[in-house]
Amino acid sequence: MSDKKTFAFHFENEKEIIESRGYKKAVKSFQNKYPKLKEVIVQWVKENNVIEKLQKLPMGRKKKLDR
Repeated sequence: MSDKKTFAFHFENEKEIIESRGYKKAVKSFQNKYPKLKEVIVQWVKENNVIEKLQKLPMGRKKKLDR
């Protein structure tokens, strides 16, 4: 059984699916592909429940991102 989870990113009537070990790594890899987006809806399944979250981008340390 794989440790990776599937995260679905919904933005501007499009959908991107990323497999990753965790939420933070999935969001970081997504924001590297789409640096101009300001927010995205993320969906994933945890314990047979679908979870949705509105994530503001970029996600990370503000001090480091402002350089």
